[in-house]
Amino acid sequence: METKRPDAIVTDLDGTLLGPDKQVGERDAAAIRRLTRLGIPVVPGTGRPIFGIGPLMEELGLELALCSNGGSCYDFGRRELVFAQTIPEGTLRRLVDWMLEKGVRCMLHTPFGIYCSQGVKPFAHYILEEGQVGAITPGMSLAGVEVLKVLIFDCDENEMIRELRAVFPEEELAICSSGIRLVDINPPGVGKGDGVRRLAECKGWRTENILAMGDNYNDRTMLETVGMGVVPGNGEAEIRPLAKYVTTPNGENPLSAAIDHFFPGLLEGI
Repeated sequence: METKRPDAIVTDLDGTLLGPDKQVGERDAAAIRRLTRLGIPVVPGTGRPIFGIGPLMEELGLELALCSNGGSCYDFGRRELVFAQTIPEGTLRRLVDWMLEKGVRCMLHTPFGIYCSQGVKPFAHYILEEGQVGAITPGMSLAGVEVLKVLIFDCDENEMIRELRAVFPEEELAICSSGIRLVDINPPGVGKGDGVRRLAECKGWRTENILAMGDNYNDRTMLETVGMGVVPGNGEAEIRPLAKYVTTPNGENPLSAAIDHFFPGLLEGI
């Protein structure tokens, strides 16, 4: 009997595929290599920017990635953007001014660069040249600045979301938390679910035959979009009920355990 197989697998990185040590488990890495040989795409679906996952993509031999919570898709094999959606300039102007007035610690992610508020440095896993890092300053020009996502950190995420929502309705910005003390801001309507749908349309994948795995609030729309939503055991309590299967925690090869559940025999021998 022919083993069933998914059209694609989409997985969050931090808190999901990556363990607490920020490494991919040995069996999960072997599973990804097996899936690649079988022609089954494995696509990171992450809040990280494009320049925050390059070494990992190379290590795992992957090509496509959904970045910035689905706001962009980059083909690392062809080195080209598949699609990108940015925050409208007028809304961005108001948001930047609001953040400066509040004095929040934040970053603006563009396809190939970053802007940081005072005292903020890029994360260690961001691979950037000196000219790709700019400063968020009062009155800065935003003409032509293509911002995919804004990250606010070191904050009470729930209170920050309430304050933002009082000024920016859903029609203007998509706002969610991606972790403790973190708030993600994207263009209106953008989320990981939207990114998965757009990529599935491009590639001819059936969303009902996509397995997607994520642990946090920014994974909600992705889990709701696909036919096989998976949450690792460490996932947020409010997110776990969205899962068709709760797999092992991150750091304990959650991806291969989920594949074993939905597609018995697909990973036989590893």
